Amino acid sequence: MPRCFGAGRIKLEKVELEANKRGKTGTSLSRRARLSGLLPAIVYGKGMESLPIEINYKKFMKILSSKAGRNIIITLKIADDGKTNNIPVLTHEILRDAIKDSISHVDFYRIKMDEEIKTKVPVILVGEPTGVKLDGGILVHGLRAVEVKCLPDNIPDKFEIDVSSLKIGGGLHVSDLKPEKGVTIVTIPTEILVTIAAPSKEEEVVAPVAAPEVTGQAVPPTAPGAAPAAGAPAAPAGKEAAPAKGAAPVKGAAPAAKETAPAKSPAPEAKKK
Repeated sequence: MPRCFGAGRIKLEKVELEANKRGKTGTSLSRRARLSGLLPAIVYGKGMESLPIEINYKKFMKILSSKAGRNIIITLKIADDGKTNNIPVLTHEILRDAIKDSISHVDFYRIKMDEEIKTKVPVILVGEPTGVKLDGGILVHGLRAVEVKCLPDNIPDKFEIDVSSLKIGGGLHVSDLKPEKGVTIVTIPTEILVTIAAPSKEEEVVAPVAAPEVTGQAVPPTAPGAAPAAGAPAAPAGKEAAPAKGAAPVKGAAPAAKETAPAKSPAPEAKKK
């Protein structure tokens, strides 16, 4: 049975990110903010109204590229009328520009440290399966993340599973994961995480057999009116083949003109005595 590691656990850091409250919203204002290095965002959650904000693009990208990624808890320090409100949030949704492949907007979800929340945790495969390495099988990665429910302090950064002993036909499901105490997996247990498929069989391609090339061989005669034999040269255009000697005339054809015998030379006139 493949080893299923427990949930990877990170040491929670106190990540803070400064933010400013946005007075007005709109496409043109959001575009202007992005040009100045700011990223439009919004904060919402239980017990609060949606709050439009702006954050520093580069600082957010640095947080997003950390080991915890989207599951890191961020304390937003939101400046509003000379006051600063500290709101703990999780990155809930990220919108990207399809052309530039850059982040265009972020949704933050406000959390309470003493209330359980639901979030997704990535599934990481470790090792090379035996069925792939020795038998040429194909590794099929199913779910790449599972949903869990826990307190914010217990959020795992990943689930790692060792797939090195999997053979062709073998696989792992969500039920094979072993979360730590305080973490409940919400995803359906029968969902497939990974499976090793048999190698696909290549279909045998049969090449078409070409007709033999006729070189220097006698071509069999063709009956009158029949198609020429395969490989036989076609008669030159505009010329008709001469009929075989002694052959009967074709029915319906005009009779051939008779040859006129050459006129006999007149006998020499007798000389008169």
